[in-house]
Amino acid sequence: MKKIFYIALTVLMVLTSCAKEDFGITEIDNPRAEKKVTMYGETVTVKFMTDGAWYAELATSDGGDWAVISQMKGIESAGQGTVRVRFAKNEEEQERTAELYVAVRGKERMLVAKFTQAAGENISAMSASLNEIMDKRLREDYLWADDYAKLEIDKTINYDKFLYTHLTQLGDINIEDGGYYRGYSSSAGERYIYSYIQEVTSTKAPVMTKAGELTSTFGLGIGPLFASVFEANTDYIGLTVGYVYPGSPAEEAGLRRGDTIYKIGSTRITRSNYQSFMQELFYSPSGTYDLIYARYEANDEAERYDLVLDNKAEVTAGTYGYNPILFAAIMTNTDNDDLKPFNIGYMASESFDATAQDVVEYQIRQFIDAGITELILDLRFNVGGEVQQSRYLASSIVGRSYDDQIFFKAKFRDGKIEEWPFKSGPSESDKLGVAPSMGLKRLWVIMSENTASASELIINALKGIDFPVVLIGSRSEGKNVGMEVTHEMYNGRRFEFAPITYWGLNGRDEYAPKDGFMPDSGNILNNQNSNYQDDIDNMFPYSFGDWGNFDFNPALYCCFCDILGLDRPDYQAGGLKSGVSMNDGLKLSARQIGLGVQPVGITSMKPEVGRFGTVIYRD
Repeated sequence: MKKIFYIALTVLMVLTSCAKEDFGITEIDNPRAEKKVTMYGETVTVKFMTDGAWYAELATSDGGDWAVISQMKGIESAGQGTVRVRFAKNEEEQERTAELYVAVRGKERMLVAKFTQAAGENISAMSASLNEIMDKRLREDYLWADDYAKLEIDKTINYDKFLYTHLTQLGDINIEDGGYYRGYSSSAGERYIYSYIQEVTSTKAPVMTKAGELTSTFGLGIGPLFASVFEANTDYIGLTVGYVYPGSPAEEAGLRRGDTIYKIGSTRITRSNYQSFMQELFYSPSGTYDLIYARYEANDEAERYDLVLDNKAEVTAGTYGYNPILFAAIMTNTDNDDLKPFNIGYMASESFDATAQDVVEYQIRQFIDAGITELILDLRFNVGGEVQQSRYLASSIVGRSYDDQIFFKAKFRDGKIEEWPFKSGPSESDKLGVAPSMGLKRLWVIMSENTASASELIINALKGIDFPVVLIGSRSEGKNVGMEVTHEMYNGRRFEFAPITYWGLNGRDEYAPKDGFMPDSGNILNNQNSNYQDDIDNMFPYSFGDWGNFDFNPALYCCFCDILGLDRPDYQAGGLKSGVSMNDGLKLSARQIGLGVQPVGITSMKPEVGRFGTVIYRD
């Protein structure tokens, strides 16, 4: 205790003595003063006032680049200055420090902030324990346990590398536990696996919504980003927002799906820094970001969309409730005599997460109260989740007449079969109960390479009872296996372990295709190869516009036209770029909608570990 007090006092004396000199810097706001930066890494924003132009530099205790300045704002003149410092995870078993210096032009530099990052854990001891747990369960429950048992197992490696290191050694024997990145991806040809282990941090107090409780999460609320060349013949890159989470800081700041971020503060996004910015905006746990973005705005008089630059949004990371329903709408005809009556529900969902059951049930009841007769289920970003919630939604879609038929069968390596009827789950593990009935006659599904696991489970289950399903978009992931989740403890820390343990079959004992479902004939918008010019929608599943805009959501518009018996627009491959012409609405050419923004041959961020999961919790 005495040592800590002495160190803090010494730092305070240094800063106080410096303040007496004329450094031209005042009102320093360092949120981490006398607080340690977490071992897991974070981004810290330091603010201050200066009386002139300035520059900042960072010095780490070991000279490493584990702490870097990611943004400086206000450097050109006097006034408020802001420096954002990004810290990487500390893998070492000792603390480390970093010092932030700022120099106003013509004056000596000043130490404005000192950071101490907490030490990492004893990785070797923790890994040895967790590796032992994983090895034991893989030998007992893994679908390919017999083949795994023949491997030479290295239990000395870090626990987070254990599964990938060993399970990829099986080659294509266990190819259903993952696969290879497709041709459009920057990781094309590389292997990935679904089985995962990850630490589960303590949950915060739930967030209340009008539909009920939601599990709280923290961050900016910006979803996956699509990188593209922003200006021809330059290194400038734009990051197009796949979606923002409902109720998040990003949504409250005015960001929406399709906005293209091209500058953060005074820093342009380029080929050299865009990947780090993609990571930071997606995962950032703290800090304030001044985002400059472009948005296509309707120009009714010219019958086109204009790319409007220099839109601004200040987004500060904060707490919000996780809502997997990204967008929902009810489309109905009230006053258009040229169209027949229609009442269509549309819902875009990111995952099946039972912690958000309240909002799922609420949305289903909204559809029922509105009397929808058709449902377009947008699963283009739905990577899967819990079986019980996908069963709940499917049961609501088909209605009570299918209650006793089989929704899903889990087939384990020992031959045991676990059956899940449409009405409810097979045991107390499914506590969601009986879903209210929408009683629809068919389902329209928008899907992509992100559509996996529990979302494919719905498609396969409905095919198993001959329920009509129309598929549009691009080929789905192809995950016909699932995992049972257990929780393991080490020194008070909780880890979620989910190896692949069962096959998923429908009521006719059919597996979902291991290479994914294909859209119906004539419904392929993107073939997922490395060439963007042979696609009808060469940004799919992304977009330069919001969910509900037909011009920027060709998949939705195709479903809408088919439901109403209208002719679809004459889409031509090679340049649509996710903008279309409506029947009698805004007229767009491929050149106009693609102005200034061309796809780059890369993909969005890889799925977060564990997000591809048809999971059954066994705790």
